[in-house]
Formats: sequence, structure tokens, C-alpha cells
Amino acid sequence: MTDYSRRGFIAAAGGALAAAWLTADAPKLLAAAAHATRAARARPPAPFQFLTPDQAEDLDAATSQLMPSDDLPGAREAHVVHFIDTALATWQKDQRPVFAKGLAELRKRAVKQNASAKSFAALADEQRHAVIASMEKDKHQFFFTLRAATLAGMFANPQYGGNFNKQGWKLLGFDDRYSWVAPFGWYDANA
Repeated sequence: MTDYSRRGFIAAAGGALAAAWLTADAPKLLAAAAHATRAARARPPAPFQFLTPDQAEDLDAATSQLMPSDDLPGAREAHVVHFIDTALATWQKDQRPVFAKGLAELRKRAVKQNASAKSFAALADEQRHAVIASMEKDKHQFFFTLRAATLAGMFANPQYGGNFNKQGWKLLGFDDRYSWVAPFGWYDANA
């Protein structure tokens, strides 16, 4: 009887799994991969961890003013509000007061724009633009924080909640590859 180590057992099990995978029906494997890809792209965003639904709606409307959707995807398609929510729930907890005050300021300025508005998101697009422009003109701290968070959510690694389906990277023309081949540029062409 052979004495197997844990590492040997895992190697043998992995080899058996690989052999089973390679002998599987290729069309079924391709169909399963295509289904998984479609499901990943179509999945709804995770529920908010920190923001209330009303705050998220206002924040989504505000980020969409900074990175609007037109013939190209904007902040809404890149799920920037989910990036900000994840950041506020985890590594940017110190920014919570800034966002709380800023979102309250958005609502306050929304009422100034339209007395019947109950939220920033309820404003017409031109009115939203006027509110954001007034915050920029007044050099309100929230405007600059919001702009930085929107840019980060638009172009960050998708694993952090934003840049959904790599929308931001596609806008930049960023080639998302895991391996690079020299020469990388003019500086090492003679290497």
C-alpha cells in the first residue's frame, strides 16, 4: 500500500479532474462557458452595503452628471455608485461624513432648483447639471470628493465594484491583458 501525502492526494485528484474535463463533450463545455459569461454580464449589482436606496439614487444621478451616458457608456453603466458604496463600507469609512453632508447638500440645492423636488434624482437633467455646476463654482468640498470618487469608480479594477464590464477601460482603449511581450515601447525597442 502506498502512503500518500496531502499534496500527493491533491495532485492526483487534480489530475483526475483535468482528465475528466478534457474528455468531456466540447460543445457542452463551450455552451456552459457562454452561459456563464452571459450570466456574469447580466447579473444585477450587489445590494448596497452602506448607502440607503434614496442616497444611492441621488448619488447615481450625481455621478451620471460627471460621467454622462451618451453614445458611450457613463457612470451609470459602469456601476460607479456601487464602487462608492463598497468604498464607504470598507476602506473609505473616513469619507462617510463627507458623503452624508454632500448628499444632504445635493437635496438642499435640489429644493432650491425646484421646490417640489423631493430629491436630487427627481430633478430634470438640466436642473441636476445646474446644481452640480453650482457646487463646483462654490468650490464645495463634496464636488471634488464626488469627482474623484466618480473617476476612481469609472476606471478602477472591476473587482472593486465599479468599472462594470470594464466600461471605463474600453473608453480609454486600455488593453486588459495578463501577459505582455517586449518590446513594451520605444524605450526598450533595442533590448
